Amino acid sequence: MMRLLAVLTAMVLFAPLAGAEPSSAVAFDVATVKLLAAADPARGEAIAKESKCAKCHGDAGVSDDPEDVNIAGMSASYIYKQLKDYQLKSRDDRDMFKKTRNLDDRQMADLAAWFASQAPAPVAADRNTDPAVLRLVFHGDPTRLLKACASCHGRDGRGGQFDHPALTGQYPEYFIYTLTEFKEEDRTNDIYSRMRHVAAALTEAEIEALAGYYGTTVPEEEE
Repeated sequence: MMRLLAVLTAMVLFAPLAGAEPSSAVAFDVATVKLLAAADPARGEAIAKESKCAKCHGDAGVSDDPEDVNIAGMSASYIYKQLKDYQLKSRDDRDMFKKTRNLDDRQMADLAAWFASQAPAPVAADRNTDPAVLRLVFHGDPTRLLKACASCHGRDGRGGQFDHPALTGQYPEYFIYTLTEFKEEDRTNDIYSRMRHVAAALTEAEIEALAGYYGTTVPEEEE
């Protein structure tokens, strides 16, 4: 009887997982690491021009629009993952799907290498350095099971390994939009739901404060 009860309990607990889909099909296995290591930034630059990436991301990965992501200086592995997620619709964006649907893996790796080689946007001179923000960045909040931002994204905010993007140099508007997407589960391509858990625990005020810490200066014409 006890054995039957245990089996039934397991079926109830794990039933939702049976139909769960992976958040991303990108695995940083040996083949993917070799693909990225062999990527050619020069080929990537040519693809970027042909695909007119500058329309949203600027000539070298820094956008003129604070609603768009700055991808200059991001790790090639992170950029590649996002491009692949757009192509496979793990990350939903109609325009980016159109841009990536006909690219092969090598072309996406080349694109990633090109933008990764570009100089990132600088952090704003008047960044928010309130002690409460610094605690979140460097210590997190164990009472809410919040890891320090720096533990994944680097102490300088320039990104960590593989799928950990740079935070430093993003426009505050885009930063807030992205964390809100994770918070409301409108974006779901984060592996193991890591950013969804973090964003759900953060308040709106904390998200805005973090945007003020990591953010770059908004172009004058957009202020």
